[in-house]
Amino acid sequence: MAATAQSPTMPVRRRSRFRIRPGRILIYTVLTLFCLSTVLAFLWVFMISLKSTPEFLSTSPWALPQQARFSNYALAWRKAKIGTYFLNSLIAAVTGAGGSVLLSALAAYVIARIKFKFNELLGNYFIVGYMIPLMLTVIPMYFFLSQIKVNIGGNVISALQLGGGMVPLILLYIASGVPFNTFVLRGFFESLPAEMEEAAAVDGASPFRAFWQIMLPLSWAGLVSTFLINFMSLWNEFFFALIFLSNENATMPLGLFYMAQRAEYTAQWTDLFAGILITIVPALVVFALLQNQITRGLTTGALKG
Repeated sequence: MAATAQSPTMPVRRRSRFRIRPGRILIYTVLTLFCLSTVLAFLWVFMISLKSTPEFLSTSPWALPQQARFSNYALAWRKAKIGTYFLNSLIAAVTGAGGSVLLSALAAYVIARIKFKFNELLGNYFIVGYMIPLMLTVIPMYFFLSQIKVNIGGNVISALQLGGGMVPLILLYIASGVPFNTFVLRGFFESLPAEMEEAAAVDGASPFRAFWQIMLPLSWAGLVSTFLINFMSLWNEFFFALIFLSNENATMPLGLFYMAQRAEYTAQWTDLFAGILITIVPALVVFALLQNQITRGLTTGALKG
């Protein structure tokens, strides 16, 4: 026993918590270079947005502006119609994301809390819908909407012309987010205790009232997460906006595309770069302030579901 006992004066060798591993160094190096390239791209866009057009055309792209012209942002907002594009994007993204989350919450609640014969089949149906690329649905959807006629004030117009294309675009945004949102919110509703619904039923609440006043607020983290993800995706959406929207109702990505085309002939590049920053800032601010909420909401739903 004495031979095997450890001496109290013998130093205990502890394993180092931090180890320098070649693989980890390589990963951090690649991530650092990627972050630097992104930051440098933002700085480059910001410097050009503060220059005048003659200065941009005559100096190096990396040269600092001789005089910071913050008035370029005001000119881009008014003269280049960035303010109109911004408002259109805000309406389309908020309405599309909000409507999609609301419909998805109703579908996810039924699948998660109400057991019936085709419960799992309906849940798998939404998963399959999420797997289908939206690009495949554009052509049949466009021809389908073009054949629908709407009578407004005695004028018969195509459904594609409602609101300058904004109405069919928002409906498409709502429908496109339902499969993913339903899949995520289903996990939240499955994690809620059944005693909450039973207590509401005892108090005389209808199933819809129990859903609206009790179950829906308890899933607030999942609702916020899915809304933010949909909002950032729709804020940057370009393809469907290009197909359905008229020039007057263009969103920010589409408006920047038009500005780039005009800059080819008018050389108003500084307005374009100012518009790019105005487009990027809202998504960056939302993600920077609420990234923990997004991550916590998605992981909670995934683990509990």
